[in-house]
Formats: sequence, C-alpha cells, structure tokens
Amino acid sequence: MNSQFAIFGLERIPSSIPMDEKSGQPYLFREYPEKFESFSKAQEELETIMNDKAPFVHYKFNNYVILEIYPRKH
Repeated sequence: MNSQFAIFGLERIPSSIPMDEKSGQPYLFREYPEKFESFSKAQEELETIMNDKAPFVHYKFNNYVILEIYPRKH
C-alpha cells in the first residue's frame, strides 16, 4: 500500500458547548495543497512554510501536523 504525507494547519475553533468538559478543544484541519512521497520531504516543506517562503501565502497557522495518508482501494 503506497502512502503519502500531508501537512495540515491546525486552527483552534470555539467549542459548540463552551462549558462541556467532554467536548475538548476542537481544531479545524486545513490540508496543504501538495502531498509528499516521504516524511523528510514534508518536513522540508513545513520548514519553508514556517519561514514564510511557501508559494501558498494564505496558509499560515500557529500549529501544524504531518500525517501519513493511505489511499483506499476501490
């Protein structure tokens, strides 16, 4: 199974029920438009993003995560 790596920007959003301890702190995930063949390439691009040198200027967040993605076979 071939996997890819994707970068997601994380943005904390207000909980629908602010005083509910079970809801936790929800985050909005925004996927970076490109996917990468290796974790190290994704890390290199993430450094570029964090240094404000990415080609996608509207992709600025305080938190990021790199996740491995597996495509589903039909």
